[in-house]
Amino acid sequence: MTTTRRPPRLPLSTPEPMPTPPGTSWDLVERVLRSARARTVFLSGPPGIGKTWAAYHVGRIETLYALTLTEDTATAELRGHYLPVGESRMVWHDGPVTKAMREGARLVLNEISHASAEILSLLHPVLENLDTARLTLPNNDTVVAAPGFHCIATDNCPIEDLPPALRDRFGCVLEIREPHPAALAGLSDTLRRAALRCFALEPERRIGLRAWLSLQSLMAEFTLAEACTIVFGPGRGALVHDAIVLGAAP
Repeated sequence: MTTTRRPPRLPLSTPEPMPTPPGTSWDLVERVLRSARARTVFLSGPPGIGKTWAAYHVGRIETLYALTLTEDTATAELRGHYLPVGESRMVWHDGPVTKAMREGARLVLNEISHASAEILSLLHPVLENLDTARLTLPNNDTVVAAPGFHCIATDNCPIEDLPPALRDRFGCVLEIREPHPAALAGLSDTLRRAALRCFALEPERRIGLRAWLSLQSLMAEFTLAEACTIVFGPGRGALVHDAIVLGAAP
């Protein structure tokens, strides 16, 4: 009888977790926002780090149209609608999406993951390639995207949270995790150090730049303790106050 020897089993080891890839730098984000080749851009990251600020201020902005989307946003708010003129006449008025397409302007869509299915159906033909992007209005007018038209969508969620058909329409996908340096520059040294420490915490414990800038403004009139209470409430305000004071101590 022949016996076949099996090779010894190697001990199983737990694979080391893959390191989390770094987010995109603000320098690269701003270069993309300035590029004429970047026509549909999805910019994601934690709340309060300057995504919307960058979309409003950086790059090719001669004319800007912007909306913040919710589940209750109606298509008429994007596309346009009729308004009565006098007693018997209705006149069509373009919405921001239609205006941006006609004028070759920048369109900013904030919180795009909150859009309803009806809004997404409207956006699909709008976010097509420049030579095929078009929008048919209720008055049977077909709007073709003028040269220069581009769209920046911002969201706290990653692009994987969007429906596949919408994901496919973004030619540039950027994830940013650090606060914008221009916003940090508006803070005092003490608050800037506190804000940077805060952004290293878990997502649920972070404080957005809007709150830090509000705190900075209120400190011109109130004490630090009072300003922390006003912005964050008594409980969390006391924690933020102590963190700022301890962080500033030599």
